[in-house]
Amino acid sequence: MIPHRSNALSSLAHAAGRALLLVALGALLVGCGPIQATQRISEAEVAMERARVADADQHSPYEYTSAANYLYKAKEEWGYSQFEAAYDYATQARRAAESALINAREAPWPGHPVLGRDKSPIEADTEAEADVPAPELAE
Repeated sequence: MIPHRSNALSSLAHAAGRALLLVALGALLVGCGPIQATQRISEAEVAMERARVADADQHSPYEYTSAANYLYKAKEEWGYSQFEAAYDYATQARRAAESALINAREAPWPGHPVLGRDKSPIEADTEAEADVPAPELAE
C-alpha cells in the first residue's frame, strides 16, 4: 500500500511553488527596465542619425539640439541606473529628432523657385528697374 502525503506537506509544497513563481515573475519585471530603456535609447540614436543626415541641424536647429540634449540626459540617467527616467528622456529625444527630420525634409532647398530666394520677385524687379538708365528725351 502506498502511503498518502500529509495535507501539511502538500500545502507547504504548494506555497513554495507559488513563492517561486512570484520570485521568477518579479525577476522578469525587474529586468524589463534596463532592456526597455536601452532599446529606447537605441531608437533615439537612430532617429538622431537620420536627422543629422538630413541636415536637421541647419534646417531645424531647435528640435535637433533638443533631441541631442535629451539623448545625452537619457544616457546619463541610464548610467545612474535610473531606467524609467532614461526611458522618458530617450522618448523625448526620439520625438524631437523625428520632428527635426520632418522640418528638415520640408525645408526649401537653396535653389527653390519661390522659397529659396534671398529676395522676393517684387524686390528683384524693383532693383532691376533702378539699374536701367532713363531714356533720353528727344528735343
